Amino acid sequence: MGHKAEHGAKSPGASWLKRLSVLLAAVLLALEIGFSYPLSAAVPPKATITLLSSAEVQGIDILLGDIAEIEYHLEEEDAGLKQDLAKIPVGRAPLPGKSRKINVGSIEVRLRQAGIHPSTVAIIPPPEGEVLVTAAFQNITEEMVIAAVREHLNENLGDSFEIGVQAASELPLVVPAGEVELRIDAVPSRFGSYQVGVMVYVDGRWYRTAKVRIQLQPRRLAAAATAEEEYGSSIPAQSSLDVKGEFPILDEPLDMTAGGGGDQPILVRVGEPVIIEVVSGSIRVEALGRARQSGKLGDMIRVENVDSRKIITARVVEKGIVRLDLGLGN
Repeated sequence: MGHKAEHGAKSPGASWLKRLSVLLAAVLLALEIGFSYPLSAAVPPKATITLLSSAEVQGIDILLGDIAEIEYHLEEEDAGLKQDLAKIPVGRAPLPGKSRKINVGSIEVRLRQAGIHPSTVAIIPPPEGEVLVTAAFQNITEEMVIAAVREHLNENLGDSFEIGVQAASELPLVVPAGEVELRIDAVPSRFGSYQVGVMVYVDGRWYRTAKVRIQLQPRRLAAAATAEEEYGSSIPAQSSLDVKGEFPILDEPLDMTAGGGGDQPILVRVGEPVIIEVVSGSIRVEALGRARQSGKLGDMIRVENVDSRKIITARVVEKGIVRLDLGLGN
């Protein structure tokens, strides 16, 4: 009984000490909170960020400086913050001509990612609560693409060819506003028709690729055209030198035209590009064509003029060359 009484007398004291320690900890915590709050509230923000109701942006990213007016309250040692705030990306720009909304929460997240705690700045939202961001845009027109391709070809091929260019992709392309650069794929340095990609870069970043069709003809055709004009000779439409930049559309392969010895080699094969010589007296004009039939030396075969898409009948005179002699009626 005595042992139990002694134990019971100690229990209230231990309980009281425990309660006292808990109360003291609570008081200290309250005092700490009470002192820290006024101190932090008294510290002015390093910048005031006033968000705009709407903004138009260029490029791929939306920067904080694009959508807000930023007023700085900086000490000399914090001068670097001014540039950092304006250049902080706060989201991806919408598609060209489209829009999206940016709210305060998104900006606070981006500030934290940039190592800036939102409590060190004051963010004032617009009356609408969000910023309506629209992407500025520009059009890449067919004329721009064709001009760039012609300039590229003239620089790389010199005066060797007559050049025809036709846009194959749907143009104009709508791209973000910014500095545009058009980069052209490599083009073979021989006559023929080709499809080439034109890569559109905006501010150094690839955005889209347009397709063009290029037709190259030997430059000597131009000299023949000058002679035609000087002597006034009449050359048929199918030998026109105007380069339309169009691809010839071939028929199904045809049987070889009869004629010539059976042991003679085939000089022109169906589907292959050929030079069409149009001869009228002392005037000779050449055009680019494509064989619709195979033929040996002296054979009369059908040939499609690449420029006009018209079909003529001409005589095989050399490998890859056919002749239409107007003075002899073919």
